[in-house]
Amino acid sequence: MKGSLPTILIYNPISGHGHLDSWNALFVSILLEAGWSVCAATPNASDLIARLRKKGLAESPNLQVLNWEMPRRTFAARIGNRLLRVLKSLHGQEGTENQYDPRFLRVDEFFNRLRYLRRQCKWKVAMTLNMYMDMYPASKDDWKVFLKSNELPWSGIRFVPTPGAEEGYYQLPSLAGMCFLDQRVCDAYQKFLPHKKFEYLPDITDNTLPDEQTQLLSEIRGKAGTRKIVFLGGTLGGTKNLSCWYQLIAQMDSTRWYFVQIGELFEDTLSDEDLYELNKIRARCPENLFIKQMYLPDEAQFNEIINGSDAIFAVYRNFAISSNMLGKAAAFGKPILVARGQLMGDRVLQYGIGMTVVENDVAGMEIALKSLVSNPQLRHDNFEAYRRDFGVIELSRRLCHFLAACIERKSDKNRPLSL
Repeated sequence: MKGSLPTILIYNPISGHGHLDSWNALFVSILLEAGWSVCAATPNASDLIARLRKKGLAESPNLQVLNWEMPRRTFAARIGNRLLRVLKSLHGQEGTENQYDPRFLRVDEFFNRLRYLRRQCKWKVAMTLNMYMDMYPASKDDWKVFLKSNELPWSGIRFVPTPGAEEGYYQLPSLAGMCFLDQRVCDAYQKFLPHKKFEYLPDITDNTLPDEQTQLLSEIRGKAGTRKIVFLGGTLGGTKNLSCWYQLIAQMDSTRWYFVQIGELFEDTLSDEDLYELNKIRARCPENLFIKQMYLPDEAQFNEIINGSDAIFAVYRNFAISSNMLGKAAAFGKPILVARGQLMGDRVLQYGIGMTVVENDVAGMEIALKSLVSNPQLRHDNFEAYRRDFGVIELSRRLCHFLAACIERKSDKNRPLSL
């Protein structure tokens, strides 16, 4: 039956990459367990249902999983749109409205799909939460489509916020607020845009493990033997610092250290130095390096490899934001090595869950790794403190507070528009 709390439409625009599917299921489960009703929209509904089933929530009476695919326009609508384009052409108005940058998600698709999804919902939706705002264009013109209606109150999560809040959607009356993973950024935005609601969310992670040891971990352990295992994983792009990772592997004693690299590789984002070192590995992969170049859709299996390792390598390059790898390090009690001087480095030093090094100091990385694995029990209490501050309870409290505040101030209709 319908719960007493409002209904939230959770909109997950991308599936099958990184940890977005995991976060989507996590947020749905948090709201359901807190008593909210959830209408969930995602390109891969079966994945969401499978994840919720593991949590015992797939059959919740307060959950509705929506149909993602929109119906094709009617024949009359298609003809009308074609005639409109012809008329614009005759009047010299051939514009760029249909020329979309493939690097971004389409704003008009978000708007139209949102309308379609809300018509499916069996409860009145109080607020929409877009789970990934990072891949939308920033231009104010792109977001003018949302001025067609003030009846679509929505909010979102931005993983990599810009310094000046220049995105066009911040000027929309229908946007109620945004979530960030950095308290300092959240505070700055709230001061800059006091008519919106901003909330800091702890960057937590799914820490489930398989019921039985998988063949992948058995293979890794069989090859590693008694050697210390160092893990690098996730979306492998330019920020993952592959050049230093491969140089570190070449420098360390192969009889004592074994390295595991798991994740989807985005080669077009790599630096020249990364590509140079990668080509050396492809020409002759060292015996003490295990590579599985693919996205693991089962996060429990990904977690299992981290849990079976001795240390985590996360010395990312030019990476100023949060990463859920810190949460995984704390969840499984694995010391982590990160870059000095950024948010991740600050948190590692604050909680004492690992060490920091200069991001291009390979010699320093070797020294730090040897120190990290020398006394694995040293950081037990530190991991517990991190798990407490970056756990589900804290995330649930902040998320529910944010959504309630957004609903309360969901539309600043009287504010003048600058679009």
